[in-house]
Amino acid sequence: MEIVGLGTDLIEVERIKAFAEKPGALERIFSEEEIAYCLARKNRYQHLAVRFAAKEAVYKALPFDGVAFKSISVTNLESGRPAVHVNDRRFDGLDILISLSHTEHYATATAVVYRD
Repeated sequence: MEIVGLGTDLIEVERIKAFAEKPGALERIFSEEEIAYCLARKNRYQHLAVRFAAKEAVYKALPFDGVAFKSISVTNLESGRPAVHVNDRRFDGLDILISLSHTEHYATATAVVYRD
């Protein structure tokens, strides 16, 4: 495995809550699936914040520029483990390890981009 990028992000949940309350804001950053998943959760703003942190961490870790946040999607595997997909042809041959964590006030994510 060859590591080609590392990114991390930390964000205040309150910032995402304020952002989410603006009309159309969530749709600019998140996919319909991400929005539905987060809004169905008890702690919706923590889930939105940790996905935003994941997108930022992935963006920082990618070995190329110009990827829209909507092109980075964060899902959960059946096990509950987070997974990331980047919808960009330049990402072919690369994969991502992602770690997410959140508390009442903060959300953080770390991404490692690698190729086998």
